[in-house]
Amino acid sequence: MIKINVAEIKKRLVGAKTFAFALEPAELEITPEEMALVGSVKLEGTISNVGDVLLLKAQLSGQVKRTCGRCLKEFTAAAEAEVVEKFYPAGAENIENDAFVYDSDVIEITEPLREGLLLAEPMQALCKPDCRGLCPVCGADLNKGDCGCDRLTVDPRLAALKQFIKN
Repeated sequence: MIKINVAEIKKRLVGAKTFAFALEPAELEITPEEMALVGSVKLEGTISNVGDVLLLKAQLSGQVKRTCGRCLKEFTAAAEAEVVEKFYPAGAENIENDAFVYDSDVIEITEPLREGLLLAEPMQALCKPDCRGLCPVCGADLNKGDCGCDRLTVDPRLAALKQFIKN
């Protein structure tokens, strides 16, 4: 759990506090099944008093093991996320159901950081932008060279759709 003491910035109308940490995946409550983080995650940010709410602005960066969506090779790439969240005082009126609230001089920022990093992960990662993937016929890695398979033959179940391409 990552907790920040905000007692000083709550006293001043325009107070702010900067912070920087190196976090382990367990501190962010991220399991290897959710995201295969390699090493620690760098966190830099500020919490500022903007009147009736506290505003968290943070940048997270680290290394993640991914599997290419085309050639199925494992690779390590940078993961970066920017988090901007509001923390409302407990008992405040007209706040959303999923809004973050605080009721003391210490706020817990683990959940917004965790969500931000997980949501920044791409749905389909590529080992390189021009990855050619695998041959749909024999399964050979097309990045190593052409396998010689005939990939222009149309599946007989889809042959009727070919007439639409000609028109």
